[in-house]
Amino acid sequence: MKVTCRPATLSQALQVVSRAISSRTTLPILNNILIETTSEGLALTATNLEIGIRKIVPAEVSMEGATTAPARLLTDFVGTLPDEDLEMTLDPSSQSLSLRCGRFDTHIKCIEAEEFPPGPRPDETDRLEVAPDELISAVEQTQMAASTDEARPVLTGVLVQVQGGSLTLAATDGHRLAVRKLAAAGGTDLDASLIVPARALAELSRVLKGEPGKVEILISKARNQVFFRAGTSELTSRLIDGKYPNYAQVIPSKSSTKVRVPTSELTQTVRAVSLFARDSANVIRVKAQSDALVLSATTNEVGDSKAELPANVEGSEIQIAFNARYVLDALGVIGEDEVEFLFDGPLSPGLMRPPGKEHYLYVIMPVRVAMS
Repeated sequence: MKVTCRPATLSQALQVVSRAISSRTTLPILNNILIETTSEGLALTATNLEIGIRKIVPAEVSMEGATTAPARLLTDFVGTLPDEDLEMTLDPSSQSLSLRCGRFDTHIKCIEAEEFPPGPRPDETDRLEVAPDELISAVEQTQMAASTDEARPVLTGVLVQVQGGSLTLAATDGHRLAVRKLAAAGGTDLDASLIVPARALAELSRVLKGEPGKVEILISKARNQVFFRAGTSELTSRLIDGKYPNYAQVIPSKSSTKVRVPTSELTQTVRAVSLFARDSANVIRVKAQSDALVLSATTNEVGDSKAELPANVEGSEIQIAFNARYVLDALGVIGEDEVEFLFDGPLSPGLMRPPGKEHYLYVIMPVRVAMS
């Protein structure tokens, strides 16, 4: 193998690909990145057997070949190189990869490409296409609500429902629920429910960054793998086996109080007031009254804080308490100048959504506390 490429481009791709590598692997080969020449340049692949990331880097290929190099060493080293042509040559007999760039002449011990586990290929698949910005925003708006508790593996994933040309993403950890709908092309006769690990989806924006055109989503016929592809980048993920809970039943169907408030002002207020809730389970109290929303938090040993901000309030007055972090998570991704809250009493779930829009909703379970 003999290839020439630019260190900056290679470094960027290595940083993205190496995110698929697990720090806890017991198989030495999984600490390596597969490097192979293709007609388009140099393909880099990494996997932890659950998630796989592949990127192709523009390169001039003088001699075809493949090997696997230690991910961390290669990524760190290439990141330090000057902006000059990098020539990489593999000695197949010793599996030593020579890197020549400017004043550097370096050799890295590699492992044969044959040792690298073959990744799944999307041969027999169902496919659909979505706009990349829509998909990335849908992932951001839902994956933070997925659970991190491995005791319930199903909830560590995001439910992806494909139905009649539309895509719905839903995630819950039992304390909150996020649901986002978006349009898809090409999957009109497809009806599928997949549970994709949230940590796989969290890598999507990095993997697809800068790629042109639509994102192609390929679902294996066996319904055990999903592939996200755009341009020369691909993310593969194993699906979580199991039945996702019926999330629709926790979405409030009625409300007695509707509150509309500017997103940025509310974010800043919740962030400030919640500093006084850090030592008391992060609980903030929310009071909706005529034309105002009052937020407060108290910790006996620390102090208390109270803030009132103007709001458009319809319906009856209400006092309710929430985990401040759950509120901030939603405010950070709602993507609108204003946010709407729907309440139906202090013990019923609260619903947050962009005003007048149906594509996104976020449900938070209230915290039971004594109200002043």
